[in-house]
Amino acid sequence: MIRCGQPFTAQPATARVLGGWRHFTVLTLRRRGLAGQASGRAVELRAVLDRRVRPVVPLADLNNPRLWQPGWQPVVRPASMQVIPAIDLLDGQCVRLHQGDYGQVTRFSDDPVAQALRWQDQGAQRLHLVDLDGARTGLPANDAVVKAIVTALAIPVQLGGGIRTAERAEELLAYGLERVILGTAALERPDLVEVLAARHPGRIVVGIDAREGRVATRGWIEASDTLATDLARRLSALPIAAIISTDIGTDGTLAGPNLEALRAMAEASRVPVIASGGVGTLEHLLSLLAVAALGVEGVIVGRALYDGSVDLAEAVQAVGEGRLQDPPGLAFA
Repeated sequence: MIRCGQPFTAQPATARVLGGWRHFTVLTLRRRGLAGQASGRAVELRAVLDRRVRPVVPLADLNNPRLWQPGWQPVVRPASMQVIPAIDLLDGQCVRLHQGDYGQVTRFSDDPVAQALRWQDQGAQRLHLVDLDGARTGLPANDAVVKAIVTALAIPVQLGGGIRTAERAEELLAYGLERVILGTAALERPDLVEVLAARHPGRIVVGIDAREGRVATRGWIEASDTLATDLARRLSALPIAAIISTDIGTDGTLAGPNLEALRAMAEASRVPVIASGGVGTLEHLLSLLAVAALGVEGVIVGRALYDGSVDLAEAVQAVGEGRLQDPPGLAFA
């Protein structure tokens, strides 16, 4: 017998229809069916992580094990995701660009070190830095800030932007950065990626920024004819740590990630993929769990954290290790 408060878990196909939410509790039992149904009872459910999500489900569907399972069931392959806050540096300040446009700059803080410490205090396990000056000109302009951030934090830090020579990569790694990210160089000088990956296995990340599926370089100013998936397929054969996949069309828009593009990148890559671009809500983060099993292990979040539309501590709790979506030790008959 179905009772109020009883927990249920949506099966993967059902969860996708419900915006990625998996766990629900019974709110009410309705004696009439849904619109268009002559008879049968239905159940109003409420999502555990968002009380506003209240689907009405036919009782027959709720009793169908292919659609729902009683209790809060863990997924067969537990999916978790690392939420990585981003600090984009321009003239020593924290900023965000709208879709990579240097003419559309929003400044958030003039103290990047303090901002980095805030993200660490809220549960970040890694910090993502972008040297926007370096990405645009190829010249270092924020090294003093980068050094200060690395010195202040206990968590690993990765940086991209303007790293186009082995000497520059070596210099940054010597600052104490865990990883350096090669973007333009990955397309124009794949031999450089090969040399650095062999010299520093697991410490080189390739950043693939794509607009409509094709790689963009030099701070997104220049376009190429290379497919992002082709570049991922080639470079992931090297001992690199990961590929950061940025969809320029969604970056900074808060409109949601490009799941189709991420799926294609994950299927093309032999190394983990980190998503970047478009995250504006907690629901967007949860939607990424649909591609976590394919190898999308993390997501970089920027503007949504600064705007307050995503709370970092809540996001880590929702999609990180031991996430609320699959509470350990809970299994109701």
